[in-house]
Amino acid sequence: MNIFALIAAFGGGAFAAAIGGVEAFIFTGILSIIGAVAGMAGAADASGTLINMAFGSFFGPHISFAGAVAGAAYAKKKGVLENGADIVTPLVGLNEPDTLLVGGVFGVIGFLLKTFIVDNLFAGTISPRLVTDGPGIVVFFSAVIVRLVFGGKLRTSDRVISEGKVFTNTLVMSICYSIVVAGVYAWMASTGAEGTFAGLYHVLIFGLAAVGLTFAVAGHAYAGHHHVWIIAAEAAVQSYAHTGNAFACLICGVICGTIAGILGDVDGNVFNCGTDSHIDNPAFAIFIMTFVVNAIWPAV
Repeated sequence: MNIFALIAAFGGGAFAAAIGGVEAFIFTGILSIIGAVAGMAGAADASGTLINMAFGSFFGPHISFAGAVAGAAYAKKKGVLENGADIVTPLVGLNEPDTLLVGGVFGVIGFLLKTFIVDNLFAGTISPRLVTDGPGIVVFFSAVIVRLVFGGKLRTSDRVISEGKVFTNTLVMSICYSIVVAGVYAWMASTGAEGTFAGLYHVLIFGLAAVGLTFAVAGHAYAGHHHVWIIAAEAAVQSYAHTGNAFACLICGVICGTIAGILGDVDGNVFNCGTDSHIDNPAFAIFIMTFVVNAIWPAV
């Protein structure tokens, strides 16, 4: 563990709380895109630096987004924010500096959870089939801790999954979004574009989906779908690496991405339809489906 990275995590959590969790996550996306493109272009050093900024102490979701979630929940408990699940409103505008400090504390908690638990248990250290997304699993469990610490029932609804057109819309969106992500990779892989492209494709796709949340912040109807895209990308890349079959790559990407979309819907109903705090739907789907993808096709 690097002590300076730990110290920086406090600032990362506080900064994200100040500007808003979604806004901080958009920065994650911007750096992911630039870092992935740099790597694909052969600039390995620049790529590594940018991706480390995107997923490290500056904008790593387990630090920045998790800190913003905690700050908002604390602000609701304190009575200075109406909705503790509001991860868009910049808390700096409340003029309540303790909300930012809470964000910093949970930034440190996120850093420690990933460093000492996830990186030692679920990062291929035990088995290449026991791997999950570090930021995703920490974002979810950090939010559970937030809910328990600052109040509110963990389960927010008796319903497990959406009904009617709401669920149909989620299903169609998940299938179609997975088709484009897995389909583009199958196309590119079938023409020989693997190597660095394969290794960074999921980072690029994740970044594109995260930056898309700019539309949501602007007030447009934009459904967060980074869980669908990153899982479809990971399944497509890893299934192709094991099978060398572009059609299998497409099918596996669509199946896994669609399941991720359904899991996001489940989290939205079970944990995330109240106003006490935010328990992130995509993080829930990402960490579960990353376990699944790596259990079936361990990284090669």
